[in-house]
Amino acid sequence: MKSVILLPYCPIPADHGGKSEMWKVLQILRGLGECTILSARTRPVGMGWSPAAIAELEKQGFRIRFREDEESRRVRPLRALGMLYAVACKALGMEKAFGHSNPYHRFAFDPPWIARHTESANLAVFVYSFWAGIPTRCPKVVCLLDVWSDFMWGGSAAETRDLKSAELVVVISQQEEERLRARGIRQTLWSPPFVEAAQLPDSDRIGMVGSANAFNREGLRWFGDGIPESPIRVYGGLAAHATGAGFEVVGRYEDHLTPYRECGIVLMTTVEGMGVQIKTIEALAAGRAIVARRGAMRGIPPGRGAWIEVDTPAEMRAVARRLQRDAQERAQQMKAARAYFDEHLRVDHLRAELEAALSSVAGQATARS
Repeated sequence: MKSVILLPYCPIPADHGGKSEMWKVLQILRGLGECTILSARTRPVGMGWSPAAIAELEKQGFRIRFREDEESRRVRPLRALGMLYAVACKALGMEKAFGHSNPYHRFAFDPPWIARHTESANLAVFVYSFWAGIPTRCPKVVCLLDVWSDFMWGGSAAETRDLKSAELVVVISQQEEERLRARGIRQTLWSPPFVEAAQLPDSDRIGMVGSANAFNREGLRWFGDGIPESPIRVYGGLAAHATGAGFEVVGRYEDHLTPYRECGIVLMTTVEGMGVQIKTIEALAAGRAIVARRGAMRGIPPGRGAWIEVDTPAEMRAVARRLQRDAQERAQQMKAARAYFDEHLRVDHLRAELEAALSSVAGQATARS
């Protein structure tokens, strides 16, 4: 099988959710056969393509083709318009102006260039929806890291029309899949982030994990002053915003298991944003006792006891302290989290489903010929 995948930026190191999702798909495509990466070295979109990253991907068997190396040097007015649009929106603080139809993303790649690279392929995969409507000469799959129209301004009608041109749309959020189906996009696959299960020892420490993005900061503000009598360990960039005696600042960590190895109780306070929070799946994979603000465990099937949902900061503090004191209840919650992970999020099952779906779409190219 020969595949082509369009990436907006370099997928390694896979140090955030978007890159992890790209890497997940890349590994499956490479396992199925020859895979060519299409991307850009420079703006709009392109970033992170260091010589070391390129060498590492080529070492792993990927072919890489950059827009700049294969197109003429003539000025592209639409691309220039997109750059001006981005500068203006950033200056005005209009972060939500980057919906599906925004010219910054939409004109980053020329359709003839993409079409040419799909001539001899069995499958084309586009990461993000912005280029979903670009015609290909083989079956097309679109991988959505987020459904932009759920959060950004504008482009919902164009997004729906473009996604309908794909043979398959892969989403990481089950709720987003349901919304797409309601729009008439029927060929979908729910494929949440891959996180390997880990067997970790019990701990009565309470932890919180997150980057310093606006959504996580809102969750921290909602929670308030922590628990002074048993300070909450805060990991990641969010730690810089956790002040007061109710928190123990940890900050940066290298091993993704560190917060879950050190803390048997994990608090989930972030409800704003899109998609699925990778930290929720990490906590389930680690078998931690989870206390979640209602709405924080979005994008995955209902918990039915796999975590404890709360509505107020006071309730979250009370439940966390109860789990800390009661080792038996804590152990029961850990067991429930592991059982949920085994039922819904096992990596071997998810990988097999995604591999089978991509192979099936690629098979349509053979059927056509």
